[in-house]
Amino acid sequence: MAFRINEDKCIGCGACAWACLFEIPRKAEDGVKYTIDGEKCYGCGHCENICPNNAIEPMPDHKKLKKVTIDPEKCEGCSLCAHICPEKAPFGERGKPFTIMQEKCMQCGACAVRCRFDAIITEY
Repeated sequence: MAFRINEDKCIGCGACAWACLFEIPRKAEDGVKYTIDGEKCYGCGHCENICPNNAIEPMPDHKKLKKVTIDPEKCEGCSLCAHICPEKAPFGERGKPFTIMQEKCMQCGACAVRCRFDAIITEY
């Protein structure tokens, strides 16, 4: 669920790097344009929305995340999801199942990628 940068369209402005909450876009080898590591990209789309030259495109297998929830049966309450979330949408008490405040969740999927217990459910 990642994005990529079309090098033919990238003008090297850095807006994608500025907008990314996870610091994924980096300068390309040419030192001017930017690139996105598809293995690290969470697919939230902030970079795509801000790019002034429409250089950021979804990968062919990209699916837009619509909702993220936590399965209370699987959640161990480790709080890793709360620590990785830039919006602090997951909340709860350590050792007990966490929940996600939907009004804060930006559907980036970072919590699901990092959950060690596969407790986070993503709906596409």
